[in-house]
Amino acid sequence: MHSRKQQMCLWSSLMLAAGIAGAASAQEDPANNSLFLDPLQIRALLLDDVSRTPGAASVLTDTDIESYRPLTLHDALDFTAGVRTIDDDALGRRSGIGVRGAPPRRSRKTLLLEDGTPISASNYLDPSAHYTPPIQRLERIEVLKGAGQIVHGPLNNHGIVNFRNKRATADPETTVELGAGNLSQFHRHLMHRRTEGDVGLVFAYTGMQSDGVFDVETHQYDDFYVGTDWDVNERHTLGASVTYFRERSQGYDENNLTPEQFDEDPRGKRRFGPGRRDNNIAVDYWKLDLSHDFLATDRLRVSSKAFYTNLDRPRFQSRNPDDAREDRVMEGRDRRYETFGGESRVAYTGIRTGVIDHTLEGGLRFERHDFDDRRPVGRPGEKLNQNRRGRVRAVAGEDGYTRDGRLVVFKAEAYSGYVQNRMQVGDFVITPGLRVESYRQEKSTRFRPDHPDEGVTESEWNTLYLPGISLLYQGLRNLDVYAGVHRGYAPAPARSDEFPLLPEKGINSQVGVRSKALRGVSFDVAVFYNRIKDTLIRDDVDQFGDALFVNAVDSDIYGADLELRVDSASYTGSPYNVFGLLAWNYTRAEFRSGPLDGNRVPEIPRQAGSFTLGVDHASGWEVSATVSHFGDFFSDIENTREIDEDSGRVPSRTLLSARASWHTDVGGTPTTFWIQGRNLTDKLYISDVQDGLRPGAERTYLAGFTTRF
Repeated sequence: MHSRKQQMCLWSSLMLAAGIAGAASAQEDPANNSLFLDPLQIRALLLDDVSRTPGAASVLTDTDIESYRPLTLHDALDFTAGVRTIDDDALGRRSGIGVRGAPPRRSRKTLLLEDGTPISASNYLDPSAHYTPPIQRLERIEVLKGAGQIVHGPLNNHGIVNFRNKRATADPETTVELGAGNLSQFHRHLMHRRTEGDVGLVFAYTGMQSDGVFDVETHQYDDFYVGTDWDVNERHTLGASVTYFRERSQGYDENNLTPEQFDEDPRGKRRFGPGRRDNNIAVDYWKLDLSHDFLATDRLRVSSKAFYTNLDRPRFQSRNPDDAREDRVMEGRDRRYETFGGESRVAYTGIRTGVIDHTLEGGLRFERHDFDDRRPVGRPGEKLNQNRRGRVRAVAGEDGYTRDGRLVVFKAEAYSGYVQNRMQVGDFVITPGLRVESYRQEKSTRFRPDHPDEGVTESEWNTLYLPGISLLYQGLRNLDVYAGVHRGYAPAPARSDEFPLLPEKGINSQVGVRSKALRGVSFDVAVFYNRIKDTLIRDDVDQFGDALFVNAVDSDIYGADLELRVDSASYTGSPYNVFGLLAWNYTRAEFRSGPLDGNRVPEIPRQAGSFTLGVDHASGWEVSATVSHFGDFFSDIENTREIDEDSGRVPSRTLLSARASWHTDVGGTPTTFWIQGRNLTDKLYISDVQDGLRPGAERTYLAGFTTRF
């Protein structure tokens, strides 16, 4: 057990010792400015020059996004090797992102950031994702695989994804985008960017509505974003942003179809219970970011930020959907999350010891999380939604109405600190470092919510030391060699019946090569091996469809990533450019002891990737098609081969998508007309098995225009 004061003393001592050691052993070399290593900015995951990243990294720019025309964020990540996604709804709003050996469901093992701020519900209590930013307002999607554990945490065993919002333009620019398609789709996006004096401003609105994968489902979201940057002077920059995301999805629940129902009508929930059309989920998400960059001297930079997020996520479904409306009872999981935190990073460059140039970096971070898990129930015939949420405490003795009326309140506080030294020796950059994470989880169960003093409270401290070292060699022309060994971890979800669970710990290693040495050809290939201890897995679901977690035995994960792009215009000089893009991953994730020895870890296919072939023309048009493959995977730790209502082997699928665009001027205004489609063969496939079978999205197409003025 550690007190809060002891934690703060530990981090302060760590930072102070590192600074004293660096200062005592190093000298500044003012003449050596050309070799200084740029410090990582607090809103970024990668340096702008990705070739200087000592690990496997991928970037999708706004130009890539416009070229590939993904319908959802999940579709966009298909173009990145090693990133797998599982859809739980037609628009990918129940985010399911996994990197390498991380199970994708709800993105629970992947650190998701937006401008460097964590955006999952609560990384230290319930790391599930119900919000990701719309791709239309992003300038970059950054993915770091098997590295970054020193600077970023938690959930840093497998990979980190950062979504970077577009910044202000020097001249005023307004973007208008409208699109419509089948399945009642209507897409709209409006963004205005400008700079007035020293202040940059961004205003954005994005909305989407669509039918779902079942006949009772409809989805709609509206996203509002305001961002500003103020260059106070040559040394100070202040930034602020506010995000509000609102989703209303009708007919959605996590009680899916039995195999018999799926065979009879794979998209028909209405016929298997008319009450299912009343089921619903709502998301109201607020995020506030404040940042400050301070260039104290030409060599000393201090970057700080404070953030606040608030997620209100009620979900309601009918207990007895076959009954008449007047007898039907709705119950729910009404979850509310609130987080706030602050971080400060210090970077000192331009230090030389002999032939070694140093960039010393360190940081401190604090987070506080609150999470209320309410289980309300309605009266017979009462329809529950975000405006009418029922009562937390059920009335005992009423037939068909009683329910566990507990209110469970979770709290967490986390302290972390890191130091690393990026050392350049000729063409080598070696970066040793240490991250320390200490967090406390608290679970309070109130059996009578109106009497908070009557209940049980449990708590647990965990402290982890996460050392690592990476190597980058750039001595060959246009070819980089990188390697690294790091320790990472994932906190256990606190809402499991077994509290507290052990954090999942891993040792992660990789070796890779990336190159642009050949004209018109770029590639990045890496092999990796992770050893995971106390693997956290979804063991079962409760009667409401919510996942329950356990610590399983240790697991091994190894595999390879490959990204390759070829462009013909580099050779031919023709206005026509034929291009190909391959993003492929092989991952073997297996348990390594006990009765599960040799079983595959759930939700992780051995092979997944995409191949895109297209042609563009200098006059402004582009056409391309993508074949994407997602291998088979097991939904349970026992590796049950036959699918039943709760588990089984989910078959592989191969899907076809395509898009076309034409850039022109309409009345002197640059305009792009576009059309896109996914699952063009209308393949019926199972997306996932949890409390029944859920189909993937059917054939979907959307057409529209984008104009800027």
